[in-house]
Amino acid sequence: MSYDFYYWLIMGIGFMIPNLAGVGLMWKTQKLLMSSLVSLVINLIIFGAASLWWASLFVGFPRTFGLAGYGIAFVNIEVLLLFTLIIMRKKST
Repeated sequence: MSYDFYYWLIMGIGFMIPNLAGVGLMWKTQKLLMSSLVSLVINLIIFGAASLWWASLFVGFPRTFGLAGYGIAFVNIEVLLLFTLIIMRKKST
């Protein structure tokens, strides 16, 4: 398997696990802050480890491009999850 496969696999895992954890916690507890922080920590662990792995493999443009992709994905996932949690909170009240 290529590094590209692992790159996109990590992207998928980085999307699914924090979202499932955040939405699951929000559904059970209805606590926005706790759900957001737990998903943020999970997302930081996944993308932090992935960024260290990617940076150890490549130099130059491939390293920059990969790390920028991980950074953009991290921010997008957190923003989408926060909007999802806010909508869930408003629906329950």
